[in-house]
Amino acid sequence: MARGRGKVKSPEESAARRGLASIDAQDARDAVRSSQRIASQLHQLIAASITVAGLRNERDILKSLASSTRRVFDADAAVLSLESGPEAPLRGVALRGQPATCLGPGDGAAADDVPVSRSTFVPWNDRDWLVAPVLERRDQARGVLAVRRADGEFLAEDKEVLTLLAQMAATALGATELSRDIESSETRLRILVDTAPAGIVEVDLEGRVRWWNRAASKILAWPAFDAASDLEPPFPDGARDELAALWLEVLDGVAASGRDLIDVEIKGRRRDLTTSAALLPSPEGRATSILMLVDDVTDHRQLKAEVHHAQQMEIRGRVVSSVAHDFNNLLTLISGYAEILSKDLRSDHRLLEMVKDIQSTASRASMLTAQLQSIGRTQSLDPVVIDPVAVLASNAEVFDRIVGADIESRWSLDKNAGTIRVDAGQFEQMMLNLAINARDAMPAGGELLVGIDAITIDAAHASELNLASGDYVAITVADSGMGMDEETRKHCFDTFFTTKGPFKGTGLGLAAARRLVEGSGGAITCESELGVGTTFKIFFLASHEAVVDEPAAPLNERPRGSATVLVADDDEDLRRLMVQVLSRNGYQVLVAESGERALDVARAFDGAIDLLVSDVEMSELTGPELATSLQRANPSLRILLTSGTADSTVLGDLLPGTGAFLPKPFRPSSLIDEVHDLLSRR
Repeated sequence: MARGRGKVKSPEESAARRGLASIDAQDARDAVRSSQRIASQLHQLIAASITVAGLRNERDILKSLASSTRRVFDADAAVLSLESGPEAPLRGVALRGQPATCLGPGDGAAADDVPVSRSTFVPWNDRDWLVAPVLERRDQARGVLAVRRADGEFLAEDKEVLTLLAQMAATALGATELSRDIESSETRLRILVDTAPAGIVEVDLEGRVRWWNRAASKILAWPAFDAASDLEPPFPDGARDELAALWLEVLDGVAASGRDLIDVEIKGRRRDLTTSAALLPSPEGRATSILMLVDDVTDHRQLKAEVHHAQQMEIRGRVVSSVAHDFNNLLTLISGYAEILSKDLRSDHRLLEMVKDIQSTASRASMLTAQLQSIGRTQSLDPVVIDPVAVLASNAEVFDRIVGADIESRWSLDKNAGTIRVDAGQFEQMMLNLAINARDAMPAGGELLVGIDAITIDAAHASELNLASGDYVAITVADSGMGMDEETRKHCFDTFFTTKGPFKGTGLGLAAARRLVEGSGGAITCESELGVGTTFKIFFLASHEAVVDEPAAPLNERPRGSATVLVADDDEDLRRLMVQVLSRNGYQVLVAESGERALDVARAFDGAIDLLVSDVEMSELTGPELATSLQRANPSLRILLTSGTADSTVLGDLLPGTGAFLPKPFRPSSLIDEVHDLLSRR
């Protein structure tokens, strides 16, 4: 009997066992292949992640991830589309056997059948495509990642892998946009800081300069910042102690803004600075440096002071103008009656000399009034071409008489210096004022030099004088007197500024000189030293025009008039003077004390009025308004307007060629000359 034998298996059982073994072997092989496939996909995912992390633009990211996705799935095609964003629309396309490309609008029709994003945010199948959304946010897609196989078969884990790739694309694209935004913000901030009008300086906690912008270079006279240089520019000496105190306050937590640094010397120039400072923390929150704002406020404060000065001058000018009107009327009376007396006293030389002194005094008072009226307003100029050498030569005797015998006058006049265009009367007055100032600066005697030369000013010198380069006539007035210190010299052209003491100087002469020179397109400078003397230099642009000599007035007696003249003035004494002068010269005179009364007189007069002589400034109805009203009824009426505060612009509304202007104070002879001239035009 045989041992160890079991039950004999049937053929069917054996076949079943062999089938099960075969199935187990196939499952094992499938599992191995699946594991190998997943491992390969994971390896490719890691490689794709490393590759895309170094990319910085959308086109490269789309091409790289489309190519990686096609390889991961061994697919026929892979497309990564970007549907929103600054670079959209774009598509990264990878086809089997072809290099990956990136297509924009109009770049081709490849992969036009690719699905687009939907409202769903999980992978989906679309025909033979497997599609995953590329999310910008949880509720918004910026595009899709799609992969296609010819058989259209995808496993469940394929959706997970495609989702990982889509998330990788979303992260890479978002990082690129964020990087671009950061770079753009940094660029804007860098441009803003570098072009800011205020200086920005960073110093460490010990006050050593680490960085500065372009404005700081200009304000503090530093070179341009160079990160590769070890240069540490110093702060101005006059500002270091105050800045050190400012930094200590900032380190103690005190707010430091708007601190003034006054009269700081920077490259030989005195400047006023204002500064603010704050701690600049590191990313860890520790204070590592101090950030400062520095601004040069010198020009701003000077402009503010000039505006304040201009406002003060305007207020003073209004006050002066209100007084000048009445004062000019008084001067007209004084000079008028003096002229009448001079004709009646021709045989009495002693009294005639006294009358001439009255006329001279009235003339000087008139010059002073003109200077006063220039305060707070632009003085009207009447520029003509003159030869300054001829003008000064003709006034040499007057100069010598003004400066006196104790002062030696030296003249250096270049006859070929050329002509200039300037108000002739104000030019003579300016030169006389400079001579008087020189005399007063030399009470014990000295030397006065008056010179005229032709010069050419180059661009550098012209810039210092605020002039254009070119040919100029230079006038020099120099004395060997007491001189001025620097502070006095700075203010010598200021209105009302004088060093002569009470009742000796008005402070108007040099201010008027500067207004005349600058109003004529020139420049005036002053150099002075205590105990040495003072030199004024005046530069007028060379005119290169010939002087036109006006024909001299005939000396024969003026013809007596026979016309009817209406006189309107609110000053009773002045009306009486004008009536007397006009009547003595044969004119029939009608009188009115106001503009309204003049209209009534004109309407009531039974005859033709040939000429109106009217003050400009009268209550209610002004002189120009009266003139235009009368001319509407009588277009042939001639008009003579007089004023001590207005100028010839008041004739603008009159009929052309029918009017003239006579400034106050005026002499009776001037009044008769103007009346005769106007009536002769009819």
